[in-house]
Amino acid sequence: MTLRLLARRNITGNAQRYAAYFLSCVFAVSIFFIYAQFIFHPDVMSGDIRSADAVRTGMIMAQVIIVLFSIFFIAYSNRAFLQTRSKEFGLLSLFGTSKSQLRKLIYIEQTITSVLAIGAGLALGTLFSYLFLLLMSSMMNMDVPIEFQLVPSAYALTAVGFLILFQTLTLLSFQRIRKLSVQDLLRDAQKPKVMPKSSIVLSILGVLSLVAGYVIAATATAMTAVFLIPIILFFVVFGSYLLFRQGTVAVYKRLYKRPSLYHGTNLVTRTNILFRLKDYANMLFLTSTIIAVVLTASGTVYLTYDFFNRIAVGQLSTSVAWLEFDDDTEPILEQERAEQIISDYGTDVVYTVDMELLTTQFAVGDTETSSVILKESDYNTVAEQRGEDAVSLAEDEVFITSPLIENTPGNPLETVEEIQLFGESFDVTDRGAQAIVATVDAGFVQTVVSDAVYERWNEADEVERAHAYGYEFEDWQDQIDVSNALRDAGSTDVNHYFIQAAAPDYQATQQAFSLTLFIGLFVSLLFFIVQGSMLYLKLFTELGETKKQLHSLHRMGITRKEAGKILGSKIRFLFFVPYAVGTLHASFAFLMLNSILEGMGGTALLWNSLLVITLGAALQYGYYIITKLYYLRAAFRSE
Repeated sequence: MTLRLLARRNITGNAQRYAAYFLSCVFAVSIFFIYAQFIFHPDVMSGDIRSADAVRTGMIMAQVIIVLFSIFFIAYSNRAFLQTRSKEFGLLSLFGTSKSQLRKLIYIEQTITSVLAIGAGLALGTLFSYLFLLLMSSMMNMDVPIEFQLVPSAYALTAVGFLILFQTLTLLSFQRIRKLSVQDLLRDAQKPKVMPKSSIVLSILGVLSLVAGYVIAATATAMTAVFLIPIILFFVVFGSYLLFRQGTVAVYKRLYKRPSLYHGTNLVTRTNILFRLKDYANMLFLTSTIIAVVLTASGTVYLTYDFFNRIAVGQLSTSVAWLEFDDDTEPILEQERAEQIISDYGTDVVYTVDMELLTTQFAVGDTETSSVILKESDYNTVAEQRGEDAVSLAEDEVFITSPLIENTPGNPLETVEEIQLFGESFDVTDRGAQAIVATVDAGFVQTVVSDAVYERWNEADEVERAHAYGYEFEDWQDQIDVSNALRDAGSTDVNHYFIQAAAPDYQATQQAFSLTLFIGLFVSLLFFIVQGSMLYLKLFTELGETKKQLHSLHRMGITRKEAGKILGSKIRFLFFVPYAVGTLHASFAFLMLNSILEGMGGTALLWNSLLVITLGAALQYGYYIITKLYYLRAAFRSE
């Protein structure tokens, strides 16, 4: 029998063990290739596609992450494969196989697997590239979709790059075979499991490290967060490592003192997990870290999207709005021209804003703030159209409304009780966060006074005046064309006097984060698949020992159903304990993010966090069900 034939038989005979590793590699190759197809596409390279450069940069960064993560996963898998086959290599050595022949056998196996994974990944990537290009074209609002082409440079980069990666990591894995003798190889396979030892001191140190990291994260501020992140990472990573290396052993030993130990199969279940905790520790630590990274990154993108969406759109008063100031040399946009454009596009108008304003400055704390002044009756007219409460002001009262109040925590406008306008003192009765007129120049702060006070000031010749125009459209999110037409028709000779349009800003925010989510979705999914594959691989590397245990349990009178429960408990432990720890890490990361945003995450933080954690749990549960199904089937096959 030749080494090539033996390698092929080893692969087919261990297909179940290789399955998750192989599929993870295929997925990594296919995602890398799909991104490469877009990056090297002639239409994208030519620069004719708007915003293509930014998307290319994001995809290149994603490719770097995929390669780095692939290095880690392949190296981990190679080590696991070699460790579980120690007995096989020892027997081959006894039969006269030299170490160079063993290395050649491993090299052939890994080369066959890697070539098949690359080929399958390229095929899968080619199959889905057309759909990917269509989706990217839609997200980038292209009139004509990007044409599907077979890009040779994408195939070459993916095939050659991953082949070099697989080959290099395979050669590096030979170090383990080179250092071990026949006795070492056989001894590795026959080492008995002993009761693991735990250190109370190290367990407590791990818990204290986690608590320290969590407390620092929860109490960080926007000013200190950047400097505290390395410290938090150290405490959390160090604490997690000690938690799995020492803490889990200490907890399981305490379970031995409980009366529930002797109920049903608890004794066998807990012993089965306890004696393997040292073997599982590193894997549980790595998978919990991966889960924490994925959940935190996904939640951060969701929350950041919500925050910037509110900043970009929430500060706008109406679908289209602008201010005309008395000192403008020419009108920004004549109202008749605006209404003609709106009519030409057949856009339905819900209500309009057409009011006179005064402009002034007043002091808020140590800051001089510009503001526009609205008449109470004009404000109430618009408020009624928008379904907001009207205001009723005495002559010594003002109402302040500004998006700065909601989007800039700590702004003095939140707490100021009295302001000076045109040399007169006014009590601030209430505040609002929604703009009524365009938020340009002085329009960022809008104060409302009684009609009598407004008319008295308006009679003065030296007062500065402005005029506010605005149109609220039906289905404003879809009114991009008419909004852009109005912007194009406006005169913008003075940079800070411009026409605000909600739909284009909303579209730009949606597009930017949709592309980010879309690109990151596949990377996050790859991370989840890889951490599940690591758990799958760990279970199947000990399949032979599990079969021996099942045989012994059967002779002791344990039924197949009870044995299935014992194995199911072990699989649940491996899948959901690291997920719980990773979720805990991510939760405090979300709290820190909310602190960085100075509390502006609010309810959005809670719901986005729950959404990400729930979706992650659903994926983890799906992988658990699949793994349990195949593992139990393989474990009971010999019975």
